[in-house]
Amino acid sequence: MRVFEAFQEADYRRFWVSQFFSNVGSWMQTVAQGFLVYRLTGSAFLLGFVGFANAVPSFFLMLWGGVLADRLDRRRVVSISQWAQALAALALAVSIRTGHLGVWQIVAASIVTGIAISFSAPAWQAMVLDLLDDRTRLANAVAMNSLQFQLSRAIGPLLAGLTLAAFGSFWCFFFNALSFLPLIWILGRIKPRQQRTTEGGALWERLRAGFVYVRSDRMILLALGVAAVASAFGFPYLNLMPIVARNLFHANEASGLGYLMGAVGVGALIGSLVLSVRTPPQRTMLPTIVITLGLFGASLAGVGYLHWRGAVMGMLVVCGASMVTCLALCNTSIQQRVPDTMRGRVLSMYTFSFYAFLPFGNLASGMLAEHRGIGLTLLILGGALVLSSAAAAIAVNRRKRRRTLLGDAAQIEIVDTELVD
Repeated sequence: MRVFEAFQEADYRRFWVSQFFSNVGSWMQTVAQGFLVYRLTGSAFLLGFVGFANAVPSFFLMLWGGVLADRLDRRRVVSISQWAQALAALALAVSIRTGHLGVWQIVAASIVTGIAISFSAPAWQAMVLDLLDDRTRLANAVAMNSLQFQLSRAIGPLLAGLTLAAFGSFWCFFFNALSFLPLIWILGRIKPRQQRTTEGGALWERLRAGFVYVRSDRMILLALGVAAVASAFGFPYLNLMPIVARNLFHANEASGLGYLMGAVGVGALIGSLVLSVRTPPQRTMLPTIVITLGLFGASLAGVGYLHWRGAVMGMLVVCGASMVTCLALCNTSIQQRVPDTMRGRVLSMYTFSFYAFLPFGNLASGMLAEHRGIGLTLLILGGALVLSSAAAAIAVNRRKRRRTLLGDAAQIEIVDTELVD
């Protein structure tokens, strides 16, 4: 089956499995962390602030991480990041066990994790190609990566909700700390395939060369813009799910939060599975990105004003499916177009587009939910996504008309040449 095509590569298969367990642990910690912050403080603003602390290092460090991903051994960069995240999770688990956990410790651990991700995310994105002997499997490998991530998103929050209700938050953080170890072990045994750039000059000059390349490709520019919009207005809703869980499930908010996050994960899993079976061709990729961005916004706007649990979870399934389809296609379109010598830098711009705007979206949405309520907040976030989808549709249509006009001009020139001959 085409869905398992990339699994024929042994290194990719081992990396996929170990990354899956690591992501399950990370999602368990994400859910438990939001639950703890909201239970300790009851503040929607602090929920957003913790997300801000986790993502803000990306604003300053992510692009430089892309330059290093083209220059250094990506396996080692990712491995060091995994160690940093494992130790941060272990520190929080120990604080919970000893009864000395405060919000400041969660914020500090979030900053450490954010710094680690700033350097590992570009290397991880670029390393997908380094796991393959057969490069024709790249599109399927990208889709399978998305499938792995979304499968962990479906399972991790559900396990977190069950674990929180049955055993407490300590085990969510402790399991996450342990979940990094198999991936670290696998990274040390992957065959080196990376084609490192021999480009000289200062780090700034190498980064500037990446910007010059991206400016020359309008499709990559559009994909980066969509990722930025989805990050600023789309993803902050995940940090606000504890509020929705309290409104809908009342005394059972811990397990309810797991169900809500699990619904998002199920939708994302469906979207990833569809993409892994069949990725749209280049000519329909841009329209599909635009449509799924609008669908994401429309479904998100409905979540805040629905009061029936089944309807909310249904909307969250649509959110998850449309969100992952949109972003996975942005990633695929970039991966297929970028040359190896620019891979780390261009993909760092993709991860930067996603991570750099996330802290500000988290902070603003937390403040808005604090003062205006969760319903209006989700309506504004969803509306912004719909408007952005409309703007992207206009840009796609202009690009299509421009290509049509250029094609017609080329045909006229050929006819004129034939008449002269």
